[in-house]
Amino acid sequence: MDLDAGSISITRTRVLVNGQPTDSVPKTDAGRRTIPLDPGLVATLRSHQTRQKAERLAAGPAWIAEGYVFTDEFGAPLHPEYISTRFESLVDRAQLRRIRLHDTRHTAASLMLASGENVKVVAELLGHSSPTITQTIYQHVMPGMSEGAGERLSAALLS
Repeated sequence: MDLDAGSISITRTRVLVNGQPTDSVPKTDAGRRTIPLDPGLVATLRSHQTRQKAERLAAGPAWIAEGYVFTDEFGAPLHPEYISTRFESLVDRAQLRRIRLHDTRHTAASLMLASGENVKVVAELLGHSSPTITQTIYQHVMPGMSEGAGERLSAALLS
């Protein structure tokens, strides 16, 4: 993570193998990528780093320095099930429609595509090797999109 540059690099993942958290590398070359961060997220991550430094001091020699961004109070990586359970709790507390944590990836991709973001850019952010994968899996017709397409077609025909 390079907050001065406003980016984070994806070089490894944490997955469950037979129920056990395991470090892995992204499945494709495209999966190893650098993602730009907006200024608000950079500020949030800087605050997180400040809290994490305090945890590191409190843990002393028990701190496990493995380079993870999100850890427990001893620097160990969080269990994927803990992250999912915590997400579900936050969704419930905010009284939002229940979705799985992974579904937020679909939502983000669909919203970027619906807002007109270039499919190649979205594919690179998601770590897809081809924009076709992004379009096939993530591009959904959102409410109002069909009507907007019809209006744009009519405007083009009348101009």
